[in-house]
Amino acid sequence: MAFIMKRKFNFPKTVKQSIMKNKKIIFYIFFLLATLSARSQCRFCKTYEDFKAGKWETLDTIYCKSHTKSHKFFVGGNDISLTTEDKATDKMLNKEAFAVKQGRKLFVNCRNMVFQKMRFGKGYAKAMTMGKDSVFFVATKIGRKNVEQQAMAGVVFGAVGAGIAGGSQALQQVCYLVTNEADSRGLYNITMIDDTEMAKIVGRDSKFYKEYLYESDASKRLKPEHIYPILKEAGFFRKIKQGENDAEDQE
Repeated sequence: MAFIMKRKFNFPKTVKQSIMKNKKIIFYIFFLLATLSARSQCRFCKTYEDFKAGKWETLDTIYCKSHTKSHKFFVGGNDISLTTEDKATDKMLNKEAFAVKQGRKLFVNCRNMVFQKMRFGKGYAKAMTMGKDSVFFVATKIGRKNVEQQAMAGVVFGAVGAGIAGGSQALQQVCYLVTNEADSRGLYNITMIDDTEMAKIVGRDSKFYKEYLYESDASKRLKPEHIYPILKEAGFFRKIKQGENDAEDQE
């Protein structure tokens, strides 16, 4: 029986030191490139017009804070705050910016969004580019009709009924689109995707609209988890190149 002897080869001390030194240099180079790459991917634009034209300004690393733990696109609404740890920049992001990109993720500022003459308040929401240049995002259902429904619930069911009905309405997440420039006050009048708007988007006679109407409950039809897969299947969320916002990356 033959025995094979394995001999451990010991590098000279100087060679070992050289290898370790090179490893550290390579690590620092990789870390520096990764940091520069991350910073170059953080950008913002101040208007919807700039968004359509692709006019973005570079930012240092952005810190994203959300009250919602879920990473799904259609969960959370406008509960996201973006900070850079620079007061002047943070003030600009909160009050002046229209949208922010962090790598492949897109966030839209809801501060100046208006639906049926009602505003969302401060905070960012996760967003996507839909079609050529529309901005698609999910946020809490608001608007005059929503308020009227809550008021009617108060008349018919009393304070307790109003609280239950109002609470369920207030917490409902729906889909919105930004398709127009801001008005003279800097406010964006946005569109909620409902039966009428969905027919315009996918076509009233299309299989996608029939799929949308397959849900018989009118309130459930408005839910992002119902609308988003249909629009995605219809091809409204194009495949995104590196550096642009990616729908798949935010689900």
